[in-house]
Amino acid sequence: MTSRSHTTHHSITNYQLPTTNYQPPTTKIMTLHLPTDFISSGCVADDSPVSYWYEGYCPQTGKLLTLPRTPFVEAIAIGLMQQLATEARYSHEGKMYGVLLVETAAGEQRVLKAFSGLLHGCSTVAGWVGAIEGKELALEEARTLDMLAAMKQELIALQQIPERQKYATLVQDFETRWQQLTILHRDRKQQRQFQRQVFQDTLAGVALVEALAQLDEQSRQDGIDRKLFKRQRDCLLQPLQQAIEQADKRMYELKQQRKSLSRQLQALMHASYRLSNFAGESLPLQQLMAGSLPTGTGACCAPKLLHYAATHNLKPLAMAEFWWGSPSTNGEKVQGEFYGACTERCQPLMGFLLSGLQQRSPQPPLQRGNEIFPTP
Repeated sequence: MTSRSHTTHHSITNYQLPTTNYQPPTTKIMTLHLPTDFISSGCVADDSPVSYWYEGYCPQTGKLLTLPRTPFVEAIAIGLMQQLATEARYSHEGKMYGVLLVETAAGEQRVLKAFSGLLHGCSTVAGWVGAIEGKELALEEARTLDMLAAMKQELIALQQIPERQKYATLVQDFETRWQQLTILHRDRKQQRQFQRQVFQDTLAGVALVEALAQLDEQSRQDGIDRKLFKRQRDCLLQPLQQAIEQADKRMYELKQQRKSLSRQLQALMHASYRLSNFAGESLPLQQLMAGSLPTGTGACCAPKLLHYAATHNLKPLAMAEFWWGSPSTNGEKVQGEFYGACTERCQPLMGFLLSGLQQRSPQPPLQRGNEIFPTP
């Protein structure tokens, strides 16, 4: 099973989308989109073979269930990429995006789109499929997200306390002055060594003793100057350093609290999330995956899209997921490339999510009247 393929702009052939009187339901947040919202009404990807199959074994029947990534849905995804490219904010936050081509109860094709995790800090964004909400979870999630946002702002403030810049400036200044003083004292020491030799060659008795004593006093004075310099440096830097250490300690505590809150919210989500499939089954996320659930399970595009379709009487026809924005932390995902279901979080759920979905084998486009419709 292929897990990744490069973005390919397939050749385009003439194609006329069906003309219908279907109107998507009017809601506060419109989720269903027309294919023409992403591609030209007279274009569709060619009849190239399917490049990837989402698949999993049905937990009830043991049969392998599949959902394709077709050239048509790839063309829709590329259209979405082009839309994302028009706003710089989408390029800064790297994440997976997905589109699901569905068929409504009226037999019309529509498109759902989703993002993984949060989009600009929000789980629900107009026009996008939102998070899989669990019972009594929304309030706790909002409360926790508010706390996390407050912690983030405090962390930013602690990182930007004026003492840090003042400390860095003073350290640089003292370092420069210390180097200058060191050079000065080194030169003086060399001069004293030269003078001692001259005095020993030219003086004797009391005069020699007094001259050497004067050189020793100069050496002691240089030592005193160094001690005074260090004392002045410490007097100015230590209060700043203490303030920075206190800020760093608070930052560490906040980061630990943030981790703990995130884990608690994740655990609550895992316990509350119920995924639904096309067989009418609904099960908690924890029942669908054995052992400890990886962070972010249920927050990827594919589960969001398939769960939404199953709970809104929509039949999936094809799906595509791609990365957009800055490269992933490990550098494995780059902008504009298609990817399959992630191994740890999504692949184990595919069998359940696709259960009950009528399977269709790849075949040539169907002819309906005078119009051609692509068949996944």
